[in-house]
Amino acid sequence: MQTLRVARVRSHARLPNRKHPEDAGLDLYAAETVIVPPHSPGIVPTGIAVEIPGGYVGLLKPKGRNDHLLGAGVIDAGYQGEILAKIVNPFPHSLVINAGEAIGQLLILPILTPAVEEVTPEELRQKPSERGSSGGIVDQYLLR
Repeated sequence: MQTLRVARVRSHARLPNRKHPEDAGLDLYAAETVIVPPHSPGIVPTGIAVEIPGGYVGLLKPKGRNDHLLGAGVIDAGYQGEILAKIVNPFPHSLVINAGEAIGQLLILPILTPAVEEVTPEELRQKPSERGSSGGIVDQYLLR
């Protein structure tokens, strides 16, 4: 994929862009000012829609310099609505996201979409594994 087709669904929306040509993600910007209450989530519109081709997915990820948390963001091929970012405010004070502020970055990644086949637990265990059913570090933490 050489080109990502993007539409403004709000006339004043800022188009996604990369600060540097080698950046993996496209910066996404708030289309309006949103105040997120303390310890709460809020929805920030970006004012844009994207056309993600089949075989790809868009992932909305946080920017390293932002203090807010970004909720899970999966944009499937075929979704043509406005991208809305779920912002979570972890602080005891309101968080102001200003219009035009970079709120996250959009990664476009190839995906596999295998069919699901149900098998028995024994069939899954035919290949020996050092890990087995252990959750690794999570199990070690919970067993303390």
